[in-house]
Amino acid sequence: MNMAENGSAPSPFQHARGAAMLHDLAGQWSGHGPPIIVFNKSHSGSRALARLLAASGVFIGSDLNESEDAADILRLVEPMVERHYPDYARLMREGDPQLTDLVTSVFSRHLKHCPKGTRWGWKLCETLYIVPLLDRLFPGAIYLHLVRDGRDVAFSDHVAPELPFWRKVYFDTTAIERWQGRRLYHPDYRRAPHVFNARHWVNSVSVARHYGSMLGERYIEVRYEDLVCRPEATARRLLPALGLPADPEVIASFAAAADTSSVGKYRRQPERKQTEALEVLHPTLASFGYADPRAGARPGVLAHLFRR
Repeated sequence: MNMAENGSAPSPFQHARGAAMLHDLAGQWSGHGPPIIVFNKSHSGSRALARLLAASGVFIGSDLNESEDAADILRLVEPMVERHYPDYARLMREGDPQLTDLVTSVFSRHLKHCPKGTRWGWKLCETLYIVPLLDRLFPGAIYLHLVRDGRDVAFSDHVAPELPFWRKVYFDTTAIERWQGRRLYHPDYRRAPHVFNARHWVNSVSVARHYGSMLGERYIEVRYEDLVCRPEATARRLLPALGLPADPEVIASFAAAADTSSVGKYRRQPERKQTEALEVLHPTLASFGYADPRAGARPGVLAHLFRR
């Protein structure tokens, strides 16, 4: 019997197998250049960022949903999260029997209509949960983390953590049946969606920043509030940082479409619900620059556009 199968340490061959698999896959896609990858907690307004990138010449996919998410990438994200997240050590050592076929299928489809020599990437919220894998596949990738005020995101309904994938997205584990006395099923979610959404936001931004700290200069945080309240200044800083042209016409068009109507929308909710959401969001909310729990996005956050 293989020692690894009996719970003992994996053999040197198994260590080599995982490294070789990842090395081969990285080489397979290196000719396309490093991608620009956008992720965020769902309902954070990343569609605007994706449209800015596309207008600036970045191919973000042809199989997009209504939120400009690259639906094809989810075919890689879901199984990798379910089988490996949050500990990718075994994947790095031993590989995954489905990884080569999955990566080949997903990125062949994603890049099928990408013109040769074009900058490329994608937007998909849950991409952040497989960053350790992506960093081995695309060593020079740039990661854009769009952050939005967690209070506003708490009042944007999404999906209950019923399935194993979503339990990991919310809680980093599938070994959980209740949270704060609530079952993790749709009826309980519907009774307090803002509380569940707040938990989802906290985990999403925390995991993204944790992985980002290991990426150095290739990890960039962008505030949603900057993107829509100061679109021209934000775009003028962001695009050159990505090696993209800061085309005045593109930026003017982007600014003209900016919509600030949902900034601070949490204030329209009953105070009781705001308090319930804040109990989950604090202190993570403050660590992301939303320091005053009773205030909206503070002015002057442009100086904090990039966290490196």
